[in-house]
Amino acid sequence: MTGGRPPGEAAWSNDSSTVGRFEAEAMPHLNDIFRTATRILGDRARAEDVAQEVYLQAWKSFHRFEPGTNCRAWLFKILFHCVNHHRRKWFRFPLLKETEEFIESNLTAAEPIPELLTDSDILAALDRIPADFRAVILMVDVEEFAYKDAAEILSVPIGTVMSRLSRGRKLLREQLGDVARSYGIGRAAGEGQRV
Repeated sequence: MTGGRPPGEAAWSNDSSTVGRFEAEAMPHLNDIFRTATRILGDRARAEDVAQEVYLQAWKSFHRFEPGTNCRAWLFKILFHCVNHHRRKWFRFPLLKETEEFIESNLTAAEPIPELLTDSDILAALDRIPADFRAVILMVDVEEFAYKDAAEILSVPIGTVMSRLSRGRKLLREQLGDVARSYGIGRAAGEGQRV
């Protein structure tokens, strides 16, 4: 009996085998989706909203998901679509490309650095690089997607992924280099060494 269903609702939505498949294939990636959303958005509350939206959209379109394909990559594709949609909704103006001058003029002075390089130092350095580069680094270096998968998830050519990854890694090295130098690591030979 389909008379009680709203138009467009799939007949499979109450099928217990579909629920089981969704739980088995999609739900194990929830923490990865949430962690990446938090890193991209920088706001836990917004990341929770976006992660919820990802899984809602995934459930609504799960009938189009092909079993045996990469569910994780499919969810990340939905994530980046949702992030872009929410950014447009939140800001109501086109996102500006972050130029080097813009970044330099808006960086705040770093607080005193502890004696050990911490995860938060690395994450803070990652947050200081432009969003386009950060997204590629998160996909390839953190989430370990292949370049081809990252290109598909981010909807950019594979060459753009490789270029942004190279430039993003360079920016990250520079950010972390400043932190390392503050610890006395990486100084020129003989410079500042105690005898």
